[in-house]
Amino acid sequence: MTRFERIWNRVEDAIMGIFAGVALLLICSEVVLRYFSDFMRDNFDLRLPDWGAEVTIYLTVWAMLIAGSQLVLTGRHIRADLVVRQLPPNVQWALELINLTMGLGYCALVAWFGWKVVEFAQMLDERSESSLQFELWIFYLILPISFGLMAVRYFIRLYRFLFRFERSMLFIEHEGTTEDIIERSQS
Repeated sequence: MTRFERIWNRVEDAIMGIFAGVALLLICSEVVLRYFSDFMRDNFDLRLPDWGAEVTIYLTVWAMLIAGSQLVLTGRHIRADLVVRQLPPNVQWALELINLTMGLGYCALVAWFGWKVVEFAQMLDERSESSLQFELWIFYLILPISFGLMAVRYFIRLYRFLFRFERSMLFIEHEGTTEDIIERSQS
């Protein structure tokens, strides 16, 4: 992994951590406020904000979709490779090439259509129903961002597969754990 990729991963990790942490704080604060509002009903008029769950969902979705980029690069995304591992190396190579090409195309297509969703939400001035009146195009913006990042990661993997090919990229070796095999394919 290059220095740039390590920095890229750290930035994504930081963003995911911040979003997940803020979502967790929102959930915990709502639990505490709900408890106190029920416990001290006569003395306090504590009202929960109607936007807490909404923002928690936004942050959680953003964090999960950003995680897809690193999963694509390291090959840890969902794959049906149980049967592929049993095939001859040349068939594995062809199937991996198809997998990388289709993954790149799919992510690029979703990123493009995601951008169209963002533009459409802006045109309609679509907003959430809570008192926050959150502009939903901001929430939808995660589609072109996350799938664009995944497309770039697929492109990097495809480039390495075609021009820096190593047998370890095919999962031929059955020595060690899956993490060991992935680590060998990244070096």
